[in-house]
Amino acid sequence: MSSKFYLPLIAVLVILVAFLEEQKNALPSVAEIRSMESPETRSFSAGSVEFNGSKGYVLIEETKQVADHSLISHWIRSLKGENGFYTYSLQGGEAFTGLASDHNTDFHLAHSYLEGFEPFKVDNPMLPMLTIARKKNYQYDHEQYGGLMEIWQSSRQSYYYPSGDCEDHAILLADWLIESGYNAYVALGKYDNEGHAWVVLFLDGKEYVLEATQKSGFGRKYPLASALPKYQPQYRFNRTEFWLNTGPLKTTQYASKHWKLMSRYTKQVL
Repeated sequence: MSSKFYLPLIAVLVILVAFLEEQKNALPSVAEIRSMESPETRSFSAGSVEFNGSKGYVLIEETKQVADHSLISHWIRSLKGENGFYTYSLQGGEAFTGLASDHNTDFHLAHSYLEGFEPFKVDNPMLPMLTIARKKNYQYDHEQYGGLMEIWQSSRQSYYYPSGDCEDHAILLADWLIESGYNAYVALGKYDNEGHAWVVLFLDGKEYVLEATQKSGFGRKYPLASALPKYQPQYRFNRTEFWLNTGPLKTTQYASKHWKLMSRYTKQVL
C-alpha cells in the first residue's frame, strides 16, 4: 500500500486525537456540574451548616515550642468581642500562626477552616474554580454580617452559603483541591495594594495563582504565578502548615528561599 494512502489516514487520526483531547479538557456546563453533585450538595438551607473549628496544637518550627490547646484558648478568650484575622508571635518574633472569626465572632485557627471538604470528585483541577464561580456570589462581609468587616466561612459553609468574599472563595477552593490530591494553599496579602486572599497551586514543578473570586474569562489552564505580579503574598497556609514570606511582598515566587515554614498544626489535643 502506498504512502499516498497512509498520509490522509494519519492526518485524520491526528485531528481526531486533538478533538478528543479538547473535549476531555473542555469546561463543563452548569447542567453538567449539577449532575456531578450529590443530592446532599445540591440542597441548601441557610444557617444550617455548623462549624466548630478544630481543637489541637501548633508546633513552632524554629523553636520546637508548642502552643497547646490551653494557650490557643487563651488567645481566643482575649479576642472576645472582636472580629477579624490576627497573627501570633512569641516575644516580638515573626508571626507563626493566625486566627480568624466566624459568623458568631468566635475565633478559630486558620487551618480549621479547611475542613477536608470535597463536594464531589473531580479529575480536572479547573473544575472546582469553575464550579465556585458559577455557584457563589461575591459579597463583602460588612454587607452580610451587619457591618462586621472580617468574617470567615469554613470550606463547607462556603460551598452551601450563596455569598462570600475573597477568603471564603479561597478557603473552599484550596480545601477542595487538597482533598482531591493537589498541593494547594490559601494565600493572604494584598492585590493591587488592597487586602486580599487567593489560592496558590503547586503542580508539576510550576506555581499557579488561582483567583477564586473570578467569575468569567476562564481559559483551559490556570495562569502561572509569574504572569501575575500584582499579588503581594504575606502568608500562605493549608490544613497543617503556616508559611511566612520573609522577602519582598512584590513577588511571583511562592516556593523561593524567602518563604519560611513557621509552624505545623495538629488536630490532636495535647
